[in-house]
Amino acid sequence: MKPAQFYLTLALSALALIMAVVAISHGQTSRQLQKKVQLQQAEISRGATNKQLAERLLSEMAQISLKNDRIKQVLAANGFTVNANASTPATSNTTQNR
Repeated sequence: MKPAQFYLTLALSALALIMAVVAISHGQTSRQLQKKVQLQQAEISRGATNKQLAERLLSEMAQISLKNDRIKQVLAANGFTVNANASTPATSNTTQNR
């Protein structure tokens, strides 16, 4: 093997080694980002579940408030108005951003 061929082969093998290290590094970074995305997705899912629970709880409180004035007062103090014909309480503009 001539010296030029040797150095060319050495340079190509070093380049292949560097590319392998970069590929492994990118793979690990990708896994870390995927874990973060999964955690964020789980948090979003919990938020949606909490919203559904809050809506059901508020609906039940509205139904009970038709017979209980104290609960109606608590709802009104927090910006909710209850209509006897509505299935869920209406909110005022100030409480929609909570």
